[in-house]
Amino acid sequence: MKFIDSVYIDNQVDGLTTYVVPTKIKDVITISGSMLGGAVYSKEKNSRLSPITASMLDKGTADKSKYDISNILESIGAEISFISSNHHINFSAHCLRKDLPVVVELLAEQLRTPEFSSEELSLLKKRAIANLERSKEDTKKQALIGLLGHLYPIGHINHKNTIDESIDLVSGVNLSDIKKFHQNTFGLGSINIVAAGDVSSEKLPDLIKNSFKDWGTQKLIELDKKGDANKRDRTTTSMEIKDKTSSDIYIGQTINITEDHEDYYDLMMGIYILGGNFSARLMQTVRDEEGLTYGIGSSLSGCSYGVNGHWYTWGTFAPKLVEHGIKSTMTQIKQWYEDGITEQELVAKKTTLNGLFNVSLDTTTGLVDKLLSNAEKNRKLTFLDDYHHKINDLDYQSINQSIKRHIDINKLTTSIAGSKA
Repeated sequence: MKFIDSVYIDNQVDGLTTYVVPTKIKDVITISGSMLGGAVYSKEKNSRLSPITASMLDKGTADKSKYDISNILESIGAEISFISSNHHINFSAHCLRKDLPVVVELLAEQLRTPEFSSEELSLLKKRAIANLERSKEDTKKQALIGLLGHLYPIGHINHKNTIDESIDLVSGVNLSDIKKFHQNTFGLGSINIVAAGDVSSEKLPDLIKNSFKDWGTQKLIELDKKGDANKRDRTTTSMEIKDKTSSDIYIGQTINITEDHEDYYDLMMGIYILGGNFSARLMQTVRDEEGLTYGIGSSLSGCSYGVNGHWYTWGTFAPKLVEHGIKSTMTQIKQWYEDGITEQELVAKKTTLNGLFNVSLDTTTGLVDKLLSNAEKNRKLTFLDDYHHKINDLDYQSINQSIKRHIDINKLTTSIAGSKA
């Protein structure tokens, strides 16, 4: 599809943009939206404020109990959900075309006038703490926390708290802080709403306007997006988690680029060839040829919204194979770094990534998510239309130069979590 010709954009309300994509699907509408206000916007006070606030949006409003809301949605077969990501408060809805007015009105009510009851907060905190306690046994999560805790200082957007620190933060959330966070953070200013399916390019914007037009404006804190990462060094951290049948490792390093850097797609593709899918080098060698692991991969992360990120390689190994697994993984990383990728590998992965992009547009959910992410990053629709060109124009020699330019394999951090052999 050609996005620039298929998407209707509406700005009737200042601080709120609506994107409408009519499709051939009959009677069903999928909605996805967001506003700035994720965990990084509550980090100064308590990074758990945003996720818990988002979790309370469906627990009742000033005029409706959570049971009233549930009954309304069940009676029309609709869904509304909320979640907090690192940068955004996200919401989504699914409904029949005839029920769109009810769903939009209810969505606005939940965003604008949540009840925030102390009883619901207590239940949410207990559930969140129980989930965090269980995650102490998650070797992959603990290894990632170890990596990011070493790569970034406390306060950096990409820093990750330990499980115990997160439990303390959840325990410290109170109703007064939630109400204040909601009052300051929720409102017009950065809202994007995308709808696809059997939807009118005129009706939805009018419904949105009537439900949101007189809402106040967000008062967001200023983020330090250029905060320095910790200095690169070669180090290994480990956490013992007893009685585990496997251990997880992360090998990673910060990189001084964002998604908008001219080398981003070169580096992304190079790392994808190393470990992006089942046909990537790491899976073909460490898993298929050597039989050391069921899962291994490599990725570029934390580079969105003007923040410099990192790259990592992850793998899971039996405790007695951890040392062997790390050695084998590093052999592949060194060969990838020193010899680079081949033109044949690049041709194959261009086909893969272009195909994945096309497949992501085959459902209304995938379509609205792609459009919303593009809007959140303040990109024009032409960015999506040009995606295939960005991928097809990549050159293997340029990719190899970018790998050498941005990566130093002599200063990699290794984080291990699991049982000792």
